[in-house]
Amino acid sequence: QTANAGLWLNKFLDKKGDKDTTAKPTLVKEVVDKASNQELQSLYGKFFVRWKQALKDYGVKEEHTRKAKVCGRMVVGLGSESVLETSVMLHHTYGVPYIPGSALKGLARHFAGEKRVDGWEAEHTKVVFGNDKKSDDTTAGYITFFDALYVPPQNGTERFLHADVMTVHHGDYYMKENIPPTDWDDPTPIPFLSATGIYLLALAGPEDWINPTFKLLELALKEEGIGAKTSSGYGRMKFI
Repeated sequence: QTANAGLWLNKFLDKKGDKDTTAKPTLVKEVVDKASNQELQSLYGKFFVRWKQALKDYGVKEEHTRKAKVCGRMVVGLGSESVLETSVMLHHTYGVPYIPGSALKGLARHFAGEKRVDGWEAEHTKVVFGNDKKSDDTTAGYITFFDALYVPPQNGTERFLHADVMTVHHGDYYMKENIPPTDWDDPTPIPFLSATGIYLLALAGPEDWINPTFKLLELALKEEGIGAKTSSGYGRMKFI
């Protein structure tokens, strides 16, 4: 009854044979229901308070944090190992969605390299993210990107996980060789989990570089989105 959603997703699949088509959709629904458990959300709320204090103890000021809201749905960790063919990034202990700091850093760096951002120069990228090229001047970046944790509501509970589905129309074509796609192929629905909600973003580093990095990250989250299926509109976020 009290197993968190992440544990349930990663470890349990009540499959009754190879031809069972109900086990995975059932598991997705169970994970969504478990994530809405009031007791578990209450425990997470207490952890979130401790997390904010830990950031403060590390030296992260209030003005070095931002809240970002998912516009629609978000899928981070879709390709992670799971009893499903798909997955979602959930906190190991509390089973709530979060965004790894490495994902935020990677998105911001990619955006800085691919897009023209007013006032952002190549040298800024080296300062913020470091230089990973194999050379004598390899350096670490000045900015630390923390994991972005889900912000619990002030009162009550909130549904932050949702059952979603993608449909593969030509399974044999993708999985096997020398089988062309045809109009009469059977579509295969694949259930997966997507997330919503507000997330706390935090950065640490030299004062002069915090705001420019947040501005870059804000643009990247708004225009590119984070996680999987961004070309389908998933993963867009806005600062609030």
